[in-house]
Amino acid sequence: MTIGESKSFSRSLFLTLFLLVVFVIIASYLLVLLMGYGFIFSTSDGVALSMRSDSFPVLLFLFLVWFYTPPLPIGTVFGFVWIVYLFCFVAAWKWRESFHSVVRKSFSRPFTSVFSNFLFSMPLLSSMVLTAVTVIVYSLQSVGVPTGQVSFPPGMSSQEIFLNVAYVPAGEELGFRLIPMGLFTLFYVFLSGKNVAGRGLRLAVTSFLYPEGAKRTAGLRNVGEHGFWRGISGGEWAMVVVTSVVFAFFHIIGGIGWEVGKVASVLVQAFFLGVTYLAYGFEAPILLHWFFNYYLFFFDPDVLSKFFPATDPILTIVILVILGLGIVGWAAFAAAGSRKLIKRLTKGQTVPVPPQATLPS
Repeated sequence: MTIGESKSFSRSLFLTLFLLVVFVIIASYLLVLLMGYGFIFSTSDGVALSMRSDSFPVLLFLFLVWFYTPPLPIGTVFGFVWIVYLFCFVAAWKWRESFHSVVRKSFSRPFTSVFSNFLFSMPLLSSMVLTAVTVIVYSLQSVGVPTGQVSFPPGMSSQEIFLNVAYVPAGEELGFRLIPMGLFTLFYVFLSGKNVAGRGLRLAVTSFLYPEGAKRTAGLRNVGEHGFWRGISGGEWAMVVVTSVVFAFFHIIGGIGWEVGKVASVLVQAFFLGVTYLAYGFEAPILLHWFFNYYLFFFDPDVLSKFFPATDPILTIVILVILGLGIVGWAAFAAAGSRKLIKRLTKGQTVPVPPQATLPS
């Protein structure tokens, strides 16, 4: 086997393993999505909860503009939020480049093409964020910096706790990402865009739902054509930072149990939420937030042993795969970054040629 054939075989083997991991994790997303629906509508406590009515908070702009809905049937609200998550998965499958197209072309294109579709890249991105957050939390706790944990009123049922954590991703992403960052994209597109005439309504809607598409339509630099660093403008990076800081601050003052050390891990999460929103659209931060709230809720051993014992061994394997993928992802990111740094440092450097000696005439 030649060196070229060996490299081709290694690449094919790596991609095959990566595809297998991606399919396993995405399958677990769908399994847990259904488990959440059954947790509310197929358990006695869940059914009783779904028949009650309650007011729900709606965040419109950072933590400054709030309002509460009138009392609504809890089952109806949860059903609506569940459909929102399902719709987000459909959008994640289709937007930018479709999931099946990325899978089909993955062996004939550079590995970075996997980031053309959010659903395909979500297992890698979510695993990397989870790994980073885990390392940050344990590192801070090891040096005595408290991070705290979410606390719920005593006596709350598991279904009530799940309802609270399941509702948050859709509600918070509306107020922390979609509205403030969407408004910025709206002004940016109309002030700097080249192809906005006659497209006002379309661009206005797209700016909130799919900033990347709005910028592409307006002839502005975008992630798909220019990469993450050049495709996101300076103003957009500023918005990512501002919304991340406010998001982290909100968690500390929210009175739900988090302490000062939580700021660091929340900043990392919020950074990824903001960047994925700009690159992929509204569904990306909602699903990434869903991963940390709704999805990881069902990895609690107490919940699994009491309500879903049959899935315990399956999800135990899945969480180990997720953490392993996160470690590999950060290692690959560090290796790629090192190669780029070395290229930049050596670019333009030439080996000096000593002057030729001349004999006296």
